[in-house]
Amino acid sequence: MMAAMKQVKTAGFVLDINERIKGEMRHDQFVVKLHTAPYKVYAFSVTPNPGAEALYIEGENGGKAVINPNMRLIPTLHLSPYHSILRRNHQFTLKHFGFEYVHEVCKGYLQKLGKRFYSHLQLGEEVTFNNQKYISLILQTDEFKWVPYTVQKGENLVSISEKLLVNDYMILENNPKLKNYDDVKEGQVIKVPTVFGKKIIFYVDRRSYLPMVQIVYDDKGLYSRIEYSSFILNPAFTDEDFSKKNKKYGF
Repeated sequence: MMAAMKQVKTAGFVLDINERIKGEMRHDQFVVKLHTAPYKVYAFSVTPNPGAEALYIEGENGGKAVINPNMRLIPTLHLSPYHSILRRNHQFTLKHFGFEYVHEVCKGYLQKLGKRFYSHLQLGEEVTFNNQKYISLILQTDEFKWVPYTVQKGENLVSISEKLLVNDYMILENNPKLKNYDDVKEGQVIKVPTVFGKKIIFYVDRRSYLPMVQIVYDDKGLYSRIEYSSFILNPAFTDEDFSKKNKKYGF
């Protein structure tokens, strides 16, 4: 599965994201075009804001995404993927589409648990998703705990989560005194999780070995469920597919 995720160069898919926000599950669906290196993503919102679009190309447009909010009187926006408007009601960012993020999370478990990693990994029952059968892999560990962390110079919740290979929204949610991802200062002590989740279930495609469903639990229960469907592996995209000048787009 780890090797298969690194073989994804481009992909087209429908992405369903179910994530717990402020104690309630929220559902978003996007149609996505993805190019992994350099990282490029185009996302068309199906729900809850039909017709909204986002285009982000690593290293271009001053590091900002181009956003078509598809709302009257609101023009095209240019925002950082980490901007509060884009992060509102989302655990993840435009930079987390695809499998690279999942690969990094798994790599984090391997680094933190070492040989103990394999004692926490088990093969589950065969599951059916979208009328196809998948292998289920279950990564469950009692290593998930909340521990104190002292903020270092120049850090924010994004950089801390990237260093620890955990989710920044989870940190924000569990430190109620913090107002946003930048609301920390050097020397401040916050709570962080030791690993990404208490349990993660992967539904792995038997042909591609890609984890088409990823279900994460924390100490409170279901945290998120990510589903990939209508998946096309390594399609031949053109530059126009990742251009705001594409006549099919609304930027």
